[in-house]
Amino acid sequence: MKPMTSAFSPLDRPARAAFWLVLLVSVWHLLLAGQLNLSVDEAHYALYGLKPDWSYFDHPPMVGWLNALMVPFTHSDFGLRILPATLFALANWVLYKLAKRLFPSFNWIGFWTLALVNSAIMFQLLSISMLPDTPLMLAGLMLLWHLLNLREAPLNSGDSLKNWLWIGFWLGVAALSKYTAITLVLSLLLVMLVEKRFYWLKDNGLWLAVALTALMITPVLYWNATHDWISFLYQLNHGQHHDQWDWLRAVNTQLAQLGVYSLALFVIGLWLMVSSWFQAHRENARLLAAFSLPIILLFALNSGYEMSLPHWTQLAWLFISPAVVYWLWRRWQYKTARVFVYVSSAITLAGSLALNSQLAVPWMPFPANGNPVRELHGWPQAVAMAESFQNDQQQPPLFAANWSQASRIAWYAYPQPVYVTDNRFDQFDLWYGNPPAGSEGLLLVPSYEDRPPETARPGHFQHCQPLAVMPALHGDITIVTYHLYLCQGFQPVQYSGWAAQLPLVQATE
Repeated sequence: MKPMTSAFSPLDRPARAAFWLVLLVSVWHLLLAGQLNLSVDEAHYALYGLKPDWSYFDHPPMVGWLNALMVPFTHSDFGLRILPATLFALANWVLYKLAKRLFPSFNWIGFWTLALVNSAIMFQLLSISMLPDTPLMLAGLMLLWHLLNLREAPLNSGDSLKNWLWIGFWLGVAALSKYTAITLVLSLLLVMLVEKRFYWLKDNGLWLAVALTALMITPVLYWNATHDWISFLYQLNHGQHHDQWDWLRAVNTQLAQLGVYSLALFVIGLWLMVSSWFQAHRENARLLAAFSLPIILLFALNSGYEMSLPHWTQLAWLFISPAVVYWLWRRWQYKTARVFVYVSSAITLAGSLALNSQLAVPWMPFPANGNPVRELHGWPQAVAMAESFQNDQQQPPLFAANWSQASRIAWYAYPQPVYVTDNRFDQFDLWYGNPPAGSEGLLLVPSYEDRPPETARPGHFQHCQPLAVMPALHGDITIVTYHLYLCQGFQPVQYSGWAAQLPLVQATE
C-alpha cells in the first residue's frame, strides 16, 4: 500500500502553499460561522443529532451520528460547524495527495486543484456545513485513494486484501452518508470493465469488501424494514414532482451548477468527463471521469422532472478537479487558455467577494424578501418571540408551514415539538405526528414565504390572526421579517398513496 505521508515537508513549497490556503479559508469560514444562524439543512441534521436513530426518513444516519458527537458539548451555531470544517479540511488533504499522485509531472497540481475547489462559491458555502455530502466527500476520495493502491497490488496478496477492506469500509461510510453513494459502486464497475480488470472477481478481498459494506449498512436496512421501507420509497418518488420530463428544468439545473462551481471547473470538467473515454493517453483523467460522470448523469437526467440542487453534485466536481487543472496547465502556452482561466477566475472571485462580504456584514440592500442571506438571520430571536406568546396563550404548540421552517424552529425551540401544516409526509411526522383535529397553535412564518397562512384545506388551520411582527435588522437594512399568527381549527392531513399505509403517520413521541 502506498502510504499517505506528510504533505507538508518544510522543503515542499506547493504543499506549504496548499496548507496555508486551506487554513486561511477554514479560519475565515469559522469566523463567519459564529455570526450566522444554521441553514435549513444544518438545523435539520442537527436535530438528527439530538434524536439518534438507526436511520431517518430522507437520509441514512451518518450525518445524525456525527452531529450526535457534538450536541452533548455544544448547541451553538459555531460549535456545530467545527466538525464539518475539519472533515472538509481532511477532504482537501486527500484531494491534494490524489492530484499529485495522478499527475506528478506538474509539481503545483495539488495547490491549484485546491485553489480551484475552494474558490467555488458552492464549496465555500458548504465547507462548514454538516450535510450528508460532508462525510460522503471524504469517503469518496478515500475510496479512490485505496483503489489506486489496489491497482498496484498483486492479486490475492496481503496488500490487495488490505486495500479491498479499506474500499469496503469507505464504501460503507459513503452508503451510511447518502443514498447516491450507489454511484460509487457503478464507478468501481466501470473501472473494472474499462481497464479489463476482471481478475478482481477472483480476488477473495473483493468479496470480503462486499461483506463488510453489507454489514455496515445493516442499520439502514433494519430501520427501513421496521418503517415500511419508507426511505427507499421516498427516494424512488423523490424528484418526480412532474409527470413530463422538461429540458428547461434540466438546463436550469446545469446553469445553477455553472454559477456556483465556476466556468473553468464546469466547462472543462464536463468536457473531460466525456472526451477522456476516447483518448487512450488520458488514463488518469478517464479514471476521474469514471467517478464523476455517473453522479452528473444521475442528477442531469432526474432534473428534467425536478430541478436538482447544485450541492448534490459536489463530489463529482471534486473528483474531476485535478484533471481540469492538469488539462489547463498542459495548454497554458495558448493565449485562449489563459484568457479563459482569467475570465473564469475574475467572475468566481467577484462572486466570492460579494458573497463573503454579505455573509460577514449584510450591507447590500435588496428588494423586499430578496436578500440572499435572509435564511441565516433572526431565527433564535423569532423563536424567542413565539415562546413569549406561548406563556401568554396557555402554551399553544408551535407550528411551521413546511419542514424547512420547522427545522429552524424546532432546533432553536428544542425540546419543544414543532408540527408541520403542509400535506407532505416527512421526518417531522415520524418525530411528532399531528395534534388532534381542532387544535390551536402558534404559526411562525418568515416574510419570504406565503402570507397569510393558507387555510381551508387539510393540513392547515381554519383561520389565523396576526399576533406580532419582528424584523431582523442590520443597521437600516431589513434582512428578513418574521410574522407570528395565532391559528385555530387545525385539520390533520389524510395522506394518500404509500404514506397512507404507514403506521406511524399519527404517532407522537
